[in-house]
Amino acid sequence: MIGNVAVTAVRAGVCVAVPLVVLVGIDRVDLAPYAALGCFTALYARDDTYARRRRVLALVGATLTVSVLVGALTRALVGGAWVSVLVVAVVAAAVKFVSDAWDFGPPGGLMFVFAAGVSSYTPQSLGAIPVQVAVTAAAAALCWVVASVGVLVHPSAPERLVVARALVAVAHQLRDPCLGRRGAAEAAVCRAWGVVVAAPRWRVAVPELEVLTARADAALAGSGDRVVDARTAAEFTELARRCRRARVPEVLAGEEEWAVLAAQAERVRGARLGALGWGGRLGRAWRWPSAAPVSAARVMVAALAAGALAPVLGVEHWYWAVVSAASVLQATNVSSTWHRTVQRATGTVAGIVVAAAVFAVDHTVWSTVVLIVACQIGAELVVMTNYAYAIVLVTPLTLALSSLTQPGATTDGMVLERLWATVLGAVVGAVVCVVVLNRRGPARVEAALAVCERACARVEAGGGVVARYRLAGALVDVWRVQEEAEGEVWSRGGEAGRVWGVESRARALVDRERVVVAVAVG
Repeated sequence: MIGNVAVTAVRAGVCVAVPLVVLVGIDRVDLAPYAALGCFTALYARDDTYARRRRVLALVGATLTVSVLVGALTRALVGGAWVSVLVVAVVAAAVKFVSDAWDFGPPGGLMFVFAAGVSSYTPQSLGAIPVQVAVTAAAAALCWVVASVGVLVHPSAPERLVVARALVAVAHQLRDPCLGRRGAAEAAVCRAWGVVVAAPRWRVAVPELEVLTARADAALAGSGDRVVDARTAAEFTELARRCRRARVPEVLAGEEEWAVLAAQAERVRGARLGALGWGGRLGRAWRWPSAAPVSAARVMVAALAAGALAPVLGVEHWYWAVVSAASVLQATNVSSTWHRTVQRATGTVAGIVVAAAVFAVDHTVWSTVVLIVACQIGAELVVMTNYAYAIVLVTPLTLALSSLTQPGATTDGMVLERLWATVLGAVVGAVVCVVVLNRRGPARVEAALAVCERACARVEAGGGVVARYRLAGALVDVWRVQEEAEGEVWSRGGEAGRVWGVESRARALVDRERVVVAVAVG
């Protein structure tokens, strides 16, 4: 994957290391879990622009802090496990809905559930809660600072990353054309346009990135000549490499070509739609036929079921089961949920083996901190490759963190409990995903098709670049919604013939406009 994986992993490691070292140094290891919960902030917005990253991480940090506060107050004021399960289930549903509406990205609403679960499970006193909440907030603030400071060194790094991904996606499509790669390339180019034209043009590298995006856009339809397309793909791959590494990327375009592509970018910049505010996004997620309410309901039912079954089946740490159930339900449909369930279960089994080996010897507090930081960095390095790989490292990380405040957390009994709780939650989540049906798929596909047809009509009426830009976005939405709908059970996507007809019409119109630009470029 093209990205700043290593930078993100190191950033996450630094964010968790600093507060843990400080707390160990002042002999307040009891606050380590709350610092770690705040450090979950570093896991979000890994590839977003700095402007969006600052907004998202502020919201994430605040929500994590509130989740800890709600869980801690529940335990201190009520104390009963059943009430805690209910409160955590409500939190899980709420944060799932909000994270989908506001597009927090991976890991979605999961970390907020973990924060509420830990704080509602741990014995509390009202007097200790302000300090615990303050530690969580301070750790979240540290993550915000660390994630934002890069703007001082590489202000356009996120934009360069997005454009590099678009160039690579188009290169893959040109090298070996197919509908799947076409969809990925369209989505990557739309994403690049949205990010680049949102950046002020005076910022370093933005004009070059606009021209590179225009080149990728114009070339996506292909030339019809496999040799020419292969050469273009090779050039785009090299441009992507330079785009990632150079502060100001090379465009490798002559003056005339630059002028044509820059004019294209200027028209797209003028076509940029105003983004919905936070309130508007919540309203859109709530309105029919959005799938967000169904996803939130699934998470709540699964969290309640997992939390209720765990004590009955002898699992003391019931919140492990709740978190596992919420984890698999961060996926978009039944098919991806089942895949995630298998990955979580297999990753946990392998993680238990790793944990048993790691904790076969005694660890000091400092060696435990080093282990936590190493596991955090390792998990971030592999999570985008395969979710199961990350779970292999998350399992010993969780046990190591618990061992800082619970000396028996790494015993064989606790390790096995972690295994059963995780598997139980994952299975419950998968079953609930099938039982709680999402019948909104066909309506969502039909709504996306209607938007796409209106965009097609505007292009046919001579809407030019503005209309074509919006049509490309509508086409990407059709593909995304159709894929999500086809992953459900008992409710398929839109009627195949109609979907194919609208897609074909939209692709033809988008490609027709691209050919005009490609010919002008020469």
